[in-house]
Amino acid sequence: MKYQTAGTAGGCVIDARASERPSFTEYHLTAISSGSPAEVFAAVAAEMAAKKIQPIQEKLYGKSWFRQEALRLREQAWQKHGLDVGVPVTWIQGTPTGDGDFVGMQVWGIASRDGGACVTTIENAATGRGRCWTGKGFRMVYLPSVRGTDPGGALASGRTAQAERMFANAGEGLKAHGLKYRNVARTWIYLARLLDWYGELNRVRTAHYQPEGVGVEGGVAFPASTGIQGRSGDEECLMDVLALDPGPSGGARATPIQRSPRQDSSFNYGSSFSRGMTLEIEGGRTVHISGTASINTAGATVHVGDAECQSLETLMSIAAILEEQGGGLRNIVQSTLFCKDRSACEAWTRVTRLLQVPAFPKVCVLADVCRPDLLVEMEAVAVI
Repeated sequence: MKYQTAGTAGGCVIDARASERPSFTEYHLTAISSGSPAEVFAAVAAEMAAKKIQPIQEKLYGKSWFRQEALRLREQAWQKHGLDVGVPVTWIQGTPTGDGDFVGMQVWGIASRDGGACVTTIENAATGRGRCWTGKGFRMVYLPSVRGTDPGGALASGRTAQAERMFANAGEGLKAHGLKYRNVARTWIYLARLLDWYGELNRVRTAHYQPEGVGVEGGVAFPASTGIQGRSGDEECLMDVLALDPGPSGGARATPIQRSPRQDSSFNYGSSFSRGMTLEIEGGRTVHISGTASINTAGATVHVGDAECQSLETLMSIAAILEEQGGGLRNIVQSTLFCKDRSACEAWTRVTRLLQVPAFPKVCVLADVCRPDLLVEMEAVAVI
């Protein structure tokens, strides 16, 4: 693992983490706006061009009204550095914890050793544009911003109907590229009004998974996932999907993490996801940790009303997963922290500073977590 900090500009802090493999280098970039969104995109574009990074996932966070301006600034910076402006992105309404309208962005991509293009833009009628990474003996398909639209493109009426269409569209999109729900390693699900119907979302999700043998006896485990408050536009729910085709020779392998020493299976309390998913490629392991909060082995919220203790519990639960994988918090290369309010974010900062938790790249936004009494949640990617 090679840790690199690309630098600090007047309105941007950018962190680049690189993991070298025999045929490629995996990159995770995190750029945080400290004043000038234009400098965020300029810095990220320069880094991607210099390292010849082929993006798989681009995710942007900011206030909803700033979306079009952010996309314009991105296009301007991408064109200046000769990057492909047609790569699909996910925009998530993420309220900054401080001043400003734009939080920052995350990029996950790879640079091929031989300089050839191995990540391409794909498209299908159900989910639109996505990205496909064709590696040595495997394929990885990423379908961003899947919405609950009907075949004509209009959003279904009502949140449950949108959820039904969202999962149906994702299934059709996977099928268009020769994949099934059984291939899905990771999802990111955003609900505009999370606390109003998270249980119903879980019911719909489970109903779409089970017929394909996901989460049932004799089938495959649930994918890793985050279910959090967020939206891109006027939809009630939105989903990003990452799926793996390991290939006939097993060029890559996805291994679910269904429970950890500090948390049992989430399905015990009705949530259809695994605690994490390890992707093993060319001797390296990238661990995707699901959205994790202050929940104990019995599935109950602990430290109700205490944001500092909930922050500590969340960190310990993530650290326990990584320790079982042979790593620790120092191996985190990208993360998103969701805080119910600014005081919860301040509590998180106090805990990590006082305990001298290893610094890792993080985007922090204000959002509701899946239960009213949960104050913080974090998702993370680690390379071990």
